[in-house]
Amino acid sequence: MKDLERQEPSPIPYCGDITESYDNSLKKVRARQKVVALEVAMRREISTGGVDDISSECTLKHYFSPIVEKYGCGTYAREITLPKGSVVVGKIHKHSHINIISKGKVSVVTEHGKKYYTAPCTFVSEVGLKRAVYAEEETIWTTIHLTSNLSESELDKIEEEVIAESYEEIGLIASEEELNLLAKEAKGEVL
Repeated sequence: MKDLERQEPSPIPYCGDITESYDNSLKKVRARQKVVALEVAMRREISTGGVDDISSECTLKHYFSPIVEKYGCGTYAREITLPKGSVVVGKIHKHSHINIISKGKVSVVTEHGKKYYTAPCTFVSEVGLKRAVYAEEETIWTTIHLTSNLSESELDKIEEEVIAESYEEIGLIASEEELNLLAKEAKGEVL
């Protein structure tokens, strides 16, 4: 995969500038488009039998802390074990959140480029980041979210609270076509 060419890993955990402002520059939109295209291609190949669906091999565990009344929420931790050699495309998160890689080594492609993470590693993800991940070793990755829904029976509600169905839902643009259309609208070229 061209986007995962070998570079030296950074010694500093990094996930781009942590910000609540949204960058819809052409460079960021093109990068988002590539990650989404990879996800679409993987789904197509899985559905046609071209590649194996490894989702059953990715162990998923859920952890919950009690609600702290003062703040009105608790924490939800989602821990996934990625088998060595697996490729996974993550979801779009509505809020910044903590990530902990407690075991393993991964190559990650996002709109910020390519990064390498080696356990132990803790970092903050920004709003709207979607990742394509290649597990170079078996990896345990945990994301931690604030939520008022704190049980496995409420996982659907937690997903609604923390996951965006699309970039557009959170004010980000995911395709050059959409960016071009918005630019034309801004110039009054499109009704």
